[in-house]
Amino acid sequence: MMSRYQRLTPERMEEIKEIVGKAQVLSETAIPEAYAYDAGTQKTGTRDYPEAVVLPANAGEIAAIMKWANRHRIPVTPRGGGSGLAGGAVPVNGGIALDLRRMNRIIHVDKAARYMVVEPAARTLDIQQEANRHGLLYAGDPCSSDDCVIAGNIATNAGGNRAVKYGVTADQVYELEIVTPQGEIVALGGRLKKNSTGYGLVKLIAGSEGTLGIITRITLKLQKLAPLVPSFLAVFPNLPAAADFVGALLDDGILDPISLEIIDRETLLALERYRQDKLFVGQIGDALIIQLEAATEAELAQKRQRLQEIAASRQCLGVDAVNSEKIWQARRVWGKGIEMDHPVGASDDIVVPVDALVALIPVLEKLVAEFHFEFRIAGHAGDGNVHLRILPGTVPLPEWEGKLQEFRKKLYAAVYTLGGRLSGEHGIGIKRKQALREIINPVELELMKSVKKAFDPHLILNPGKIFDVDTEETV
Repeated sequence: MMSRYQRLTPERMEEIKEIVGKAQVLSETAIPEAYAYDAGTQKTGTRDYPEAVVLPANAGEIAAIMKWANRHRIPVTPRGGGSGLAGGAVPVNGGIALDLRRMNRIIHVDKAARYMVVEPAARTLDIQQEANRHGLLYAGDPCSSDDCVIAGNIATNAGGNRAVKYGVTADQVYELEIVTPQGEIVALGGRLKKNSTGYGLVKLIAGSEGTLGIITRITLKLQKLAPLVPSFLAVFPNLPAAADFVGALLDDGILDPISLEIIDRETLLALERYRQDKLFVGQIGDALIIQLEAATEAELAQKRQRLQEIAASRQCLGVDAVNSEKIWQARRVWGKGIEMDHPVGASDDIVVPVDALVALIPVLEKLVAEFHFEFRIAGHAGDGNVHLRILPGTVPLPEWEGKLQEFRKKLYAAVYTLGGRLSGEHGIGIKRKQALREIINPVELELMKSVKKAFDPHLILNPGKIFDVDTEETV
């Protein structure tokens, strides 16, 4: 079957240069290898190069590129920080890699009304720090905040460490300006407390992995910054006990935690070796990192006492105050600590209802034992999103890949039985596309495909991600 996409001829390359300027178009050997992968596919060895890298300066240039790409049937893959973990920014069909790095400004901060206007490639850490300088909080907090950019966070609807209290990235967004796949510029949403004016298109774009529109400007919600934000490490004899503690903390009317992160004993010990620093204060075991907010020292004392009381009624070996900067820096690099000792492994991003986390852990432990694997865990326990690193254990490496596929089928089936899904925040991309097709309700998948075709009838915007659309009329 003939490809629906056309190639970038020298003549077409010149037309692109007329839109953005010659210096903003890279081709052939001038394209760095990094454009052929993202953080999630870098170590697979697979490389998918674009035919050109284009660096637009504004929404107008992007709109012109998309109109041009529609006329010529050229695929366009948006790219932010390249920190995605599912292959979402990989140009699997060639064409144009649209690098948004030049659009990285923080445009405006309104302290009184608590909002910020930014461009798509503004780094998440810079947004957080700018909000803090105004005595405010940007509540989105993915662990890759020093690498990732805000449009990428929106594209995967990243959750992060504070989602337990403040919600995921989509909950931090008032308004999005996007360029549609057909090259129209439109503002969606509004700086409103509520809005029931037709379909909620902001929430549709969030999590669509760059397949429905290219984000060009964002208006973000900001919160008051609490004066006191302490962190604690609660240690347990096993992971089920740690998971059980989560429900008790969320049910409590006093604590109101902003972060609840579950992390296993071996991972914490690996991080101590990796960072050459102590993380455990007292007892050593599986743990929860707990972060609270308080307006006064008296409120903090009350919350600390309440935390100790709950711990005393559970299987908790001890709760200790820890250095926030140190513990969260370690949490952000948990994968690097594991890879130091276990370079071979596979990652997953499953999510279950919070109350099902207690049931998930024993299922996971049983499956790992069945396959003679090992696992490491560092998850957002407060919202049920579990980040896993599966390790070969005693399985010979030649058998590893085949057994891993069988293991994942059983794991995903168990996750769906518990009411969960394949990805909490990393997305489907190309990494989980086959697994999604095998497990999703076919009606739900067809609805998604219908939305894609309505937005992007020529299927040129980030094609090959989440699912494939095979229709004769789009050829």
